Amino acid sequence: MEEAREHSALSARDQERARRARMIRGIRIHVMIALVSTMVLIVVNYLTTPAYPWWMWVAVAWGAPLAVHVAIAMEIFRSTG
Repeated sequence: MEEAREHSALSARDQERARRARMIRGIRIHVMIALVSTMVLIVVNYLTTPAYPWWMWVAVAWGAPLAVHVAIAMEIFRSTG
């Protein structure tokens, strides 16, 4: 009986590790897409309207959801009760 509980606890621990790994992988993908897209927009901005750096508005707009994604992954909004 105790062995079954131990196995259940290990399984729950493994599930938590897998969930965290998925969250981290999701953040990495989100950051990479944001960085690559921003770099492309910087080049497009330079080639079309170099006098006004409009790409910064896109970077700021993308940064807010990215920050929320990171906060959720870090469990900042998780209730402790």
